[in-house]
Amino acid sequence: MPIRPAPYSDSRDRDRDSSHGLYKDTQYPSSPTSQDKLQSYRAQPIQDHLYNSSQRPPGTSSDATTHTAPTNMNLAPAPDPLTKAFNEAINEAIKPYHDRIEELRNELEDTTLQIQQLEDERADMHAWIDKRGLRADVPPRIASAMNSDPSAASTLNYHIDRKMTVINGDLHRLQDSLTAHLPTSTFATTLLTLLPSIENLASLPGGASLAFELVIKLGGNLNSHGGDDGWNNDADIQSRASFYSRLDDCMVDVIRQRLSQAGGEDPPWVVARDVKRLEKTGSFLRSKIGLQSYFPRSLDVMRYEAKRGDSQQL
Repeated sequence: MPIRPAPYSDSRDRDRDSSHGLYKDTQYPSSPTSQDKLQSYRAQPIQDHLYNSSQRPPGTSSDATTHTAPTNMNLAPAPDPLTKAFNEAINEAIKPYHDRIEELRNELEDTTLQIQQLEDERADMHAWIDKRGLRADVPPRIASAMNSDPSAASTLNYHIDRKMTVINGDLHRLQDSLTAHLPTSTFATTLLTLLPSIENLASLPGGASLAFELVIKLGGNLNSHGGDDGWNNDADIQSRASFYSRLDDCMVDVIRQRLSQAGGEDPPWVVARDVKRLEKTGSFLRSKIGLQSYFPRSLDVMRYEAKRGDSQQL
């Protein structure tokens, strides 16, 4: 059996064991309790407050030590007398110019109103002229203003054709009222008064093709006033030849302008077809009234253009 240690018998054994640390008590340093700390924390602010209050000068508050009075930085400075006087002088100097600008603005408004009224009156005048078929007889300045309209060519063509019909009818009635025939020069001179209007028509966009037909029709009107033996004397033949020479000169210009505008025609101009038409009419007039030349220079220009067109197609 194991041997049990003998119990302590006397105080010497206890002293010996205690010297070896068997019954030694642990010693901790003394520290304040949490209650003591709370009491010390509560007392400190009160003491500081009393101290600060005792050191603050009389008549001051606690907010004055921590806050400063706000300052307004957006306040405009007081006007400088020199700057004020300068601005007044500038305003006084430019005041006449401001007044003049206002006067000019009012004058501009009045002028614009007057221009609009004049344009309305001009439109009414043009409508009145067109309604009565007087387009071909207006002065050049009025004609230039009327020709600016997009439909000017068709309108002018209608008026020239109408006037040509009226003149031709008046000549027939005049001839019927006489026992003797009127000389060819009378008819030729009257009909040639339409050439300036036809030339004006040819210069308008799309008007050359219309002028081409009017020139041919004008020659036909003269042909309707002859045919018997009394109309074929030397004076009548010479007057007719001079008339067709004038028509030929006008037709050459019309053809050139039509060729320059040919790209805008729909359908395109077939030059060879009109060449054959003029050749056929000239052959008939040669056998009927003895007309020797019918648009000779115009036919030369058209034949050249027809050949050039054929070569380009090849």
